[in-house]
Parts: sequence; C-alpha cells; structure tokens
Amino acid sequence: MQIELEKNATFKQIKQFHNLNQSEITKLEDFVILVLQKNLDYNFIGKSTVSDIWERHVLDCAQLLKFVDDKNLKFADLGSGCGLPGIILSILGIKEIHLVEKSYRKSEFLRQAKHLSSNRIFVHQAKLEEISDLKFDCITSRALAALPQLLEYTKTFLKEDGYCLFLKGKKLDEEILEAKQQFYFDFEKFPSITSKESNIIKVTNIKKL
Repeated sequence: MQIELEKNATFKQIKQFHNLNQSEITKLEDFVILVLQKNLDYNFIGKSTVSDIWERHVLDCAQLLKFVDDKNLKFADLGSGCGLPGIILSILGIKEIHLVEKSYRKSEFLRQAKHLSSNRIFVHQAKLEEISDLKFDCITSRALAALPQLLEYTKTFLKEDGYCLFLKGKKLDEEILEAKQQFYFDFEKFPSITSKESNIIKVTNIKKL
C-alpha cells in the first residue's frame, strides 16, 4: 500500500515538469518491476531503499529532465548501472542515449531493460578509458565518482558546446573546490526535489588547467 502511494506521488511530481502519458507510466512500472526482480542477484539498489524506490530512485533520476535543453540531442549516461538515470530518461523522451557500464552482468541487464523504451538506447560494455570515438551533447551520471574524476572522464566525450548533469550528494561543495584545482568550468547548482542533502549540478565550458 505504501509503495503504491509513493508511486502515485512520484507520478504527480513528474507531471509538474514533464507531460507524463499512460504509455510512459506503464513503462516506468515495468522497469521498476524488472529492477526489483533482479536486485537480489545484482544489488542494483541498497536494500534500505527498495521500499521507497519510486521517490529515491525514479523521481530522483526523472528530475534531470527539468534541466534538459533539447531531448533530441545525443546523450550519454556514464556508469549507468541498472539504468539510473539512463533508462528513466529514455522512457521519458530522450531520443538517443548511450549507456556506458563496465560490468558485463549489468550491461546484460541494460540490454534487456532497453526494450522497455521506444527511444534509441545503445549499451557500451566497457571501461570509460576504453572508449575514445564518441562525442555527446549531454552527459549524465549518478553515484559514479567525485566531480574531479567525472570532469576528467567527460572531457573525452563532451562536445565543445555540450553540458553535463550530475546527481550529487552532500559533499558537492567540497568536490567543486577540489575540481577547481584541476579544471576551469562554469556551473549551476540546483536543489534536489528528493533530498535536502542532494543537488543537481549543470556543468559547461570544461577546460583542463
């Protein structure tokens, strides 16, 4: 009962920044079922967050759409795991997204889950250091690495006029200061709608010092 209430509350919040339709609702439900079915084997999400998967994971990822300039651009999700946020964003209208995940087993899951979306999803089972021939307009990531390391990764993949959207926790300000020692970049910080301790950071104009 509680998870049903949370699911409905999540849909209500998503509708505040995205025109959610019934097809997308069904696909999100199917994705959550698939994640929960496989979670015992893969440990995609922590056991303590299973009961609030809709807010803690689905809504947390979906809120990135508030800061997407154009859903028709070419996106990448680095360290995609089980597709958070990549699969969520694809279901909600991102036309092309590339999911980069080094784990073979997680990549196999992503290849299964991608069929829940009607948009284009490409799964790259590889370490980030092994990919050198792809460029993206927007790069997302959630719980992959601290900001300095994320910027190190993205300088290889981001188009010159592209931007990054990272879901970050309570240490973001420290990470920004550390990243400023290695990179020049512009950024905007936005409060998360799912946690008072979390933020979304939008990063542009990244240059190595």
